Amino acid sequence: MWLLKVLISLPLLTLFVMFLVQNNELVAVWPIPDIEVAVSVVYFVLFGLGYLFGRIASWSAYAPLRANLRKQKKENKQLSKEHEKLNNEHEKLNQQVTSLQEEREKQGSESGFSLNKKIKGWFSQPSNDE
Repeated sequence: MWLLKVLISLPLLTLFVMFLVQNNELVAVWPIPDIEVAVSVVYFVLFGLGYLFGRIASWSAYAPLRANLRKQKKENKQLSKEHEKLNNEHEKLNQQVTSLQEEREKQGSESGFSLNKKIKGWFSQPSNDE
């Protein structure tokens, strides 16, 4: 984008400087008629004041946008911290789940739980009524 600005402003600035160089007539300044100044100086001062006024106007026009960007940056920072905290909590929970699954697999292989064994256990116990 800056290259486009340079490609547009450089020829315009060159034309403006050429115009200033060609206009060297002396003119009286309006509030003080005794002082005579070259037209090129008057144009250069007006150009400088216009540029300065334009920069100040654009700076003040974008003030709400800059405030909004600061607010969003602050919110993004806060959300990023919250996301990191939740991500750490999620990792801890995943580790707990994997450890519980490993423990269940170990218990399942050691105990050998099956429904058939459970049913046989019910019928093989002597009853208390006898």
